Amino acid sequence: MGYLVKAGLGLALFLGGIVVFNMQLQELLDIGTCASGNVQFEIREGYECPEGTGTTILLLVGSIFAGLVGCGLFAFRGEPPWGERKRSFGMFGWGTLAWGLFFAGTGVALLVGLPYGEVTNESGEVVARPDSELGAKITAGTFLVMGVPALLLGLWSLFKGITGRSEPAGAAGMGGPMGRMLEGIQSSQRAQQLGQRLPWGSSAGAVKRKGSGDTLGKIERLQKLKESGALTQAEFDREKAKVLAEE
Repeated sequence: MGYLVKAGLGLALFLGGIVVFNMQLQELLDIGTCASGNVQFEIREGYECPEGTGTTILLLVGSIFAGLVGCGLFAFRGEPPWGERKRSFGMFGWGTLAWGLFFAGTGVALLVGLPYGEVTNESGEVVARPDSELGAKITAGTFLVMGVPALLLGLWSLFKGITGRSEPAGAAGMGGPMGRMLEGIQSSQRAQQLGQRLPWGSSAGAVKRKGSGDTLGKIERLQKLKESGALTQAEFDREKAKVLAEE
């Protein structure tokens, strides 16, 4: 599968898993505590699990696995066909954002869906189960505490990566002294590679340069290298300035 297929399918599975998980979770909260008559091996009348409860539980568990598979597909989507993948995040990555979306989204969904645990009593009246509602509030609060900080960190890091300088994912994207040292090493390596591409980069070319002083010819060769794509505009300007300074 290609990069776009893996990325799209991974996102769809993850987001779809969150939606299905919350829908089935609220179904179970509405059902309440069934098959628990407080007497071992006996089900109190009116507490039987409604038809389809098993399917709801299977969908709940399946949505978790679908979300994990989606995360795996997205994480291992590879490099895009248009070039090297750029680093979108600073210190935090897609995993932090995914964690925050799942837990914060579930916490909000639980609060929006209140009240839970409505049942029909012996008189035929629909009443709420306060114990189920309290449990939902406790669960929602726990999920929000686990998800909101991670979600904010992920969004902040993504915003910083998009609005700041885009760097390749790797050593050059590191911050601090180590990152600056690695950038210096890479800059030195690029300078050496550039010197090897230039016609006068070898020792023979250096001897010829001292004897001929053919400034115009060197600039013309630089122009041809730039037009062929071997040199960037910045490299061309820098080498042209060196040639002019030698005369």
